[in-house]
Amino acid sequence: MPVVFAKRMLQLPLLAALALAMMLTVGIACGGAGEPEVASSESAAPAATAVPQAAAAATAAPSPTEAPAMMESKDFDKFTVMVTTQGNELFNSKYAAGENNLWHRMAQVWLVGGSLQDGSLVLDPATGIANKWEIVDDGVAWEFTIRPGIQFHNGEELDVNDVAFMANWSITEEAAGVSTVRIAREIVNREVTGPDTFKYTFKEPLAFFGAAVSEVDNTAIGTVISEDYFKSLPLGQTIENCTPIEVCQQAEAFEENPNPGLPGPFQVMSHRYEEEILYERFEDYFLRQERPFPFQTLSLRVVPELSTRVAALQAGEVDIIEADNTVVGQIQDAGGRIVYAPESVHIWINANGCNRETDNDGVPIMCNDLRVRQALDYAIDKTQIQALYGGSDAFEINGMHGIGSPSGLGFEPDLGPLPFDPDKAQQLMADAGYPGGAGFNGGQVFPIHTWTGAGAPLTVELSTLICQSWETVLGIECEVNVGEEVSLKEVQYAGEIAGQYLVRTNENTYDGGRRMLGRYAREGAYIAFDTDIAEKVLAAGAMIGTQEERHQAYYDALRIIHDKHYDFTPGFLNQPYGVSDRVGSWTPWPLAPYMSALWTVEVNQ
Repeated sequence: MPVVFAKRMLQLPLLAALALAMMLTVGIACGGAGEPEVASSESAAPAATAVPQAAAAATAAPSPTEAPAMMESKDFDKFTVMVTTQGNELFNSKYAAGENNLWHRMAQVWLVGGSLQDGSLVLDPATGIANKWEIVDDGVAWEFTIRPGIQFHNGEELDVNDVAFMANWSITEEAAGVSTVRIAREIVNREVTGPDTFKYTFKEPLAFFGAAVSEVDNTAIGTVISEDYFKSLPLGQTIENCTPIEVCQQAEAFEENPNPGLPGPFQVMSHRYEEEILYERFEDYFLRQERPFPFQTLSLRVVPELSTRVAALQAGEVDIIEADNTVVGQIQDAGGRIVYAPESVHIWINANGCNRETDNDGVPIMCNDLRVRQALDYAIDKTQIQALYGGSDAFEINGMHGIGSPSGLGFEPDLGPLPFDPDKAQQLMADAGYPGGAGFNGGQVFPIHTWTGAGAPLTVELSTLICQSWETVLGIECEVNVGEEVSLKEVQYAGEIAGQYLVRTNENTYDGGRRMLGRYAREGAYIAFDTDIAEKVLAAGAMIGTQEERHQAYYDALRIIHDKHYDFTPGFLNQPYGVSDRVGSWTPWPLAPYMSALWTVEVNQ
């Protein structure tokens, strides 16, 4: 079965295009692979949502800010990490995007905090901007009480007006991230309700909102920057499709020097786009005692070449590297150690438009038949995929394509991947009218789309393995189409490959309510709008009861999504990290596709 490398060039978001142009102009070294500014599966806006031009200029590579000379004297206490790629490195959540958003984590605080308790992630009022939240107004509103004493890096205190500023400017349909846009479309009002309280009101109850603006999720929706600092900045270019105009014109100056307006554990001392961000510990960080971070400075380096990262680890030049299963043995054989971050990313096999009978050209859509969708899953030998990724330590045959994870809300073991069952797969195909694959897809080649890049290695090899399974078990003539991430997302969003499967990675999540809503429960849903699913998803979103009641409501929604089987997964990857001898111990969080909980690192002296 052939593997085709597509070179279709669709217009990149203006943000990416102008950022690239500016990097080339000023001569900044670029090392990111693929499409770092839209690395997250559901953090990129649909093709119809263009990023404003002036924002693009504002978010292009900022002029590097040189670190003060005093930094040199603290190099002995520098902690260095290396990643493959990360997002667009913007500290402004209106336009920030990226699956690996470690750069944001080091300098920011979220509206709702989180913690790891007894091995499980929980929303924690002790670790976020809000020290209290309530669901009010018959369940349709969330009201947050803002914690006193949180300081921005310029010494000013964060207050409810800063929360209101970001709520009104950043969480809108003008935002770059589709997750932010989906949230914005549900909001009917946002208002300061007291000297330290702020309220969001929605069209209908959204029980997942607390998680969506928390640090346990993987978006920047819940972050806050200083209104006073932002509005003190000079005006830049006019930004199309961005309001209010004056605020939007200050985005460029903010990205040139965001540090004074950030409240997180580290200050940004130097920023070389797609190369290195150098941070210094902020001693007035409000969680300094609870999250000590045992290093004074942090060097976050983007090094796309895996071999370079491994060599740096072996030479003792770096403390933690983003690894993958292909080099685990190499690192261990050289005396290095591996730390796995559990439930980091999953393999997502999805097609949109399976609820349609025909595609844009009037051709029948094969996955419109539930029996076909189930047969395609039963025909995949998940143990072969597990072997491809290095065994059960690295890959677990478990989970439910990111909306349900063992450490998340609503998941139960019966929601896992379908077992490999060739006989059942063949019978389902025969029942659907395609015995031995005869007549399937009108006798035309059935494509699988994928791309290479961040998230997980071996996506082409994985897609090839799936294609071979479908050919061998089901008699389907299959072809792997390797395209470019942004282009493939755009054509899928536009419905141009309706009914055709895309094999990709996506981060897991603690609360899948936001994704369920956007994928299945709204007109124009990303995967397939289904009224039966929508009923359960909306019921889960409206559940404001106990954690046990919410768990059951989420399970009910996940159960019907699993039964409908519009999309599916063979399992998830536990992200391997190579660690140096300096790292005595480290406990990363589950469900995090970035180097999480670095405050738990113990450094050997």
